[in-house]
Amino acid sequence: MVGLRDESASFEINVDGAAAVASVAGGWLDLHVADAAEDAVPALLDEVRGRAAGLDGVLLRTSDEALSALLRRNGFRPSGAISGRPRGGVETTLVLRPGDDAAVDDGGVHAPKREAFETAARTNTDPKGFVREVEEFREEPFGLYMFRRSDHPRFDALESWLLPGLDVRANVFHFTAGNERDQGVYLDIAGVSREGAVWRTEDWYLDLVEHPGRPVELIDVDELLAASAAQLLDTATAERAIRAATRAVAGVTAHGHNVDAWLAAAGAPVSWR
Repeated sequence: MVGLRDESASFEINVDGAAAVASVAGGWLDLHVADAAEDAVPALLDEVRGRAAGLDGVLLRTSDEALSALLRRNGFRPSGAISGRPRGGVETTLVLRPGDDAAVDDGGVHAPKREAFETAARTNTDPKGFVREVEEFREEPFGLYMFRRSDHPRFDALESWLLPGLDVRANVFHFTAGNERDQGVYLDIAGVSREGAVWRTEDWYLDLVEHPGRPVELIDVDELLAASAAQLLDTATAERAIRAATRAVAGVTAHGHNVDAWLAAAGAPVSWR
């Protein structure tokens, strides 16, 4: 049945001015847009979101640059994955996740997000300046562990490892009932520094999402490129971010798509609650 996580046969989604074929596989709605006028895309995506209720999100693979741009303006984000090279072009994967309708890609660019982690005060100051109480900090030679509660509507706790040697912040989100995702460790590519009892991170836009048993997903490549073009991130830092992401993708892939196994091999044997 459409809307459930079970695999299904292909079915059509039609609205006035747009048509698509979809199927459910691996907890995702795989979508192929056959035809879509620009003014019909919002109605098509409203229907798609309804059909994807209860799933991890929507995947769409296309080599049509115009269609890709149109869908990005209506909520889809590039995953960074390259699926193939049909007819000499590059087929990219676009992703629409639950809740992404409130974060439409309108071309806006934001400065790098910075956070502070004060181990003595047991606080985490988020990018908006909100100070969060931390339940546990733990320092290891390779980095800093944090566990704190959250009042987010989709997850109620967050675990993080700040790993300066890898330019990575590794996270595990504890999703609330009904908001679970096909997601393991979430990697933020970030600069990590320390001044005494205060650790700081600067997010460098690129993220990697671990999907158990499947290739790691690289996302937000467009944000890095846009920030670099707007000179919000200098060239050296952008290159460092790309090297860190490339190292992470290669390492996770070489260790059976397992982030923890790669981190352990890289000298950061993390553990989680």
